[in-house]
Amino acid sequence: MAGAMPQSRYDTDVAIAGAGPVGLTLACALAHHGVRFRIFERKPGPSQDSKGHDIVARVQELLQSIGVLDVIAAKSYPSLDHQILLDGKPLARVDLRGSGSPFEACLFNSQGVIEEELTAVLDTRGIPVERGCEIRDIAADDDGVSVTVERTGDDRRSERLRCRYLVGADGVKGTVRKAVGLDFETEPMPDRATRQVDARLSWQRSTTFDQAWFFLYPGGLAGVMPVWEGVHRLFFIEDEKLVPDRDPTLDEMVARAREVLGDPTFEMSGMVWASHGKFEHGVAPGYGVGRVYLAGDAGHTTLPIGGQGMNAGMVDAVGLGWRLAMTLAGAAGPAVLDSYGPERQGAHAELGDEQVRGFKQLMYRSHLADVAVGAVASLVPNLAERVFGGMDLTQLSVAYPDSPLSEDHGPGTLPLVGKAVPAGARAPDARLVSSDGADTQLFDWIYNPDGMSWGWRLLMFDGRETEAHPGLARAAALASPWPWVRPLRVLAEPDHDAGGIDGEPFLRDLDGVAHRAYGLDGKPTLVLVRPDGHIAFRCDATRPERLAAYCRTVGGDA
Repeated sequence: MAGAMPQSRYDTDVAIAGAGPVGLTLACALAHHGVRFRIFERKPGPSQDSKGHDIVARVQELLQSIGVLDVIAAKSYPSLDHQILLDGKPLARVDLRGSGSPFEACLFNSQGVIEEELTAVLDTRGIPVERGCEIRDIAADDDGVSVTVERTGDDRRSERLRCRYLVGADGVKGTVRKAVGLDFETEPMPDRATRQVDARLSWQRSTTFDQAWFFLYPGGLAGVMPVWEGVHRLFFIEDEKLVPDRDPTLDEMVARAREVLGDPTFEMSGMVWASHGKFEHGVAPGYGVGRVYLAGDAGHTTLPIGGQGMNAGMVDAVGLGWRLAMTLAGAAGPAVLDSYGPERQGAHAELGDEQVRGFKQLMYRSHLADVAVGAVASLVPNLAERVFGGMDLTQLSVAYPDSPLSEDHGPGTLPLVGKAVPAGARAPDARLVSSDGADTQLFDWIYNPDGMSWGWRLLMFDGRETEAHPGLARAAALASPWPWVRPLRVLAEPDHDAGGIDGEPFLRDLDGVAHRAYGLDGKPTLVLVRPDGHIAFRCDATRPERLAAYCRTVGGDA
């Protein structure tokens, strides 16, 4: 196993270009992991735009893992119910309950709020966001990256900076991807445009902030949803001939809402934000070259279907953060960082395909299609998801089965046991009892295991078999040369005297809740979970040597 990298030749370990929600999330992740970094933003202050303004379940799980969810949730409106209407009549309801996440509600806020709260987290740690700074003259080599940091205000001083890694989180118009050969062409979605405003709302429906509405009407889609501080957003996506090529006025938006929604009482006041635009989409050919990586809009241009763009970028940030931390600590082999690009470029490409399918389904549908959907709405399962192209609006189903970090020797789906959760998938949560008799959630033991922010949790399921326990002890022993592997037994067998493996804690699963969640009842199994909560490796508990071989691949020889 390689040692930690020497510091002398570098000004910092990681340089981040861009301090929007994605760059700031990466900065908070690196701070959580104790990594040296500097973060630069070409704009002089935080964004005053509303733009991306919802945070879905999977992203909330990841923000919780790096300790920043609470500050954002404190300035968000949680919503569990989204109503979809067709020509003014209820069509389908999105109910976020029962997702399997401890964070079921979608959090509505604004991009400005997110940036302010994440910046405040960095402030409490004494880490400045260096604003009015642009990164130029990128020169990467095998050992690091050199860049010029140029001040963009009255003080035009420049600084030559040497770092180990550079991350471009500098948005759609970013320069990092162009400098390293990862630029991409976008494809327009013709004949459609959008306009939107944030303002205070009055209408015949509820004005509480725990609901959202989406209205399908001939040739268009409208939405009303909460933002923050007593404000709602109203948007229209429709024929571009109906959308002036400028930001809308509030009077224009109210008049259109009364017409489309059929509510003569509809009113908005105190507009705080407005925008307009057309649609295009695209994904970078890769998310990393050498020691330079992309995150968020720097690597993709998304469509506004399901509000997924900012969320996907935050997933990038957390996933890259733990990889950089583990690598800089000298605990990771090349496969750890090398897996980031294929995983996230693949996820963004898949998301882009889903969004295009959803956009076409929503925005180019015929009147006959509306009539047909309205006629069979009550008979179609998961209709709300189908309306948006079948996409998972929570991002809980994002998985990396083909990742270089995913290796699976575990059991398949077993009758009456539950669906197997393979390597690459998100590790499920479950309610258990800890070794001290307290109720607990499995997530509390998976993320930041034993206080190690980039530790990997080894879940050792006994499969309700007494004979499995010596094998679990052997697995823990074989994994011990890699201190980032943190073993934890999950015991469904009620008669076992769980005195502990070297006094380590364990979890009781006498009702088999966790075993069923992982599809493992009756099958003693080793499940290794990455720092971002995705299953990396599975094997039968009788073959722990496979686990040791995998750890050697990930972390090198112990």
